[in-house]
Amino acid sequence: MDIYSLFGMPLGYAKSSLERENINYTVVMTESTSRFFHADSDRLYVVRVRQEANGTVELVANPLSLIHI
Repeated sequence: MDIYSLFGMPLGYAKSSLERENINYTVVMTESTSRFFHADSDRLYVVRVRQEANGTVELVANPLSLIHI
């Protein structure tokens, strides 16, 4: 599995894809500090993917940001 294909995907989809392949993973939450964008904490997306030396995949997730007008 190409773990980098998970970039930009909804967090739930990324997690289920890794579970289906029996790949261990961790999730790190982050949040945009921009006041220009409104974050929807119910819609989490993968913004970074990396593989640890032990094979565990780290997913960094961020709430979907919407332009606040």
